[in-house]
Amino acid sequence: MPTIRNLIIVNLLAGFVLLSGCGKKVKTRDLGPDEYFEYAKAKFDNGKYLTSVTEFTIITLRFSGNPIVDDAQYYLAESHFKQKDYLIAISEYQKLMSDYPQSSYYVLAQFKVALSYYNLSLRPELDQDFTKKALRQFQAFIEENPNHELRENAEKLRLKLREKLAKKRILGATTYRKMGINDAAVIYYDIILSEYYDTEHVEEALYWKGECLFQLKKYTEAQNTFIIFAEKYPESGWIGKVKKRISQAEENLNSPSPDGTAELSERDNS
Repeated sequence: MPTIRNLIIVNLLAGFVLLSGCGKKVKTRDLGPDEYFEYAKAKFDNGKYLTSVTEFTIITLRFSGNPIVDDAQYYLAESHFKQKDYLIAISEYQKLMSDYPQSSYYVLAQFKVALSYYNLSLRPELDQDFTKKALRQFQAFIEENPNHELRENAEKLRLKLREKLAKKRILGATTYRKMGINDAAVIYYDIILSEYYDTEHVEEALYWKGECLFQLKKYTEAQNTFIIFAEKYPESGWIGKVKKRISQAEENLNSPSPDGTAELSERDNS
């Protein structure tokens, strides 16, 4: 069964035959590998990415074995990337990495695979499969190229992806909390606190974990959570409510009948 890439190549070659039959076009059949590459690269530089896809594909087929081929393979992937055909671009970058592991473009291709998945990543409330793939690719890039000039960019994009996954967990926790399923919400908040500790959602997760524990009447755990929060975020907008909860938890723990006191108000639980 033909692959998507093979079908694309067949269509491109068919278009090339038609163009070659038109005498007004450059006679690319007479060009050597270096000349042909410069011709295709000029198309790419001028933003004619659809044409450059055709030309770079032909170079990879026509001059197989020539040193220019890995250059053409990289710019073939770049042409798809520029057209936002990210899945095809990923396939072409990966082909370069597998077929030409010694290429000077290998590390760039590795970064661009991660960046392509990053660009495919959906909003936090939607499926995060591409987000996770991008995260894995950036992590591999960082580990394998610790001194590369693109490492800083990779680190920043990696953190943005982690923020998105943390937000996904926050949305799930919020849904459970508003449904009154506080034990499930606590599980989600704990995941954020343990796995996404370097994201901006930690403060929110820690506060609402305390609130859910308080609602579950787990006053010792709630109090400990709020004490940690107060120590970590003394300037937080929630600090007033946190201090109140610490006192309420203490009152409930010292009360002979804790079940009837310090109920959450509608406003506090919003």
